[in-house]
Amino acid sequence: MFLKPVHTSQMKRPLAVCQRVEELRARPPQYINHGEALLLQGIAVASLREQVLTEDRISLDD
Repeated sequence: MFLKPVHTSQMKRPLAVCQRVEELRARPPQYINHGEALLLQGIAVASLREQVLTEDRISLDD
């Protein structure tokens, strides 16, 4: 039984980051398989890469 995620842009009043963190911590744990874990890890690593704006493109520092 998984809850459908709601993007903050779809909310009438977006939550502050600290409120969102508390909401996520209050949820029961969800077990995921190894492939899902690797996918989430890749997304997290990509979001932490330095991003630099160059003309009309974004350059990711690899």
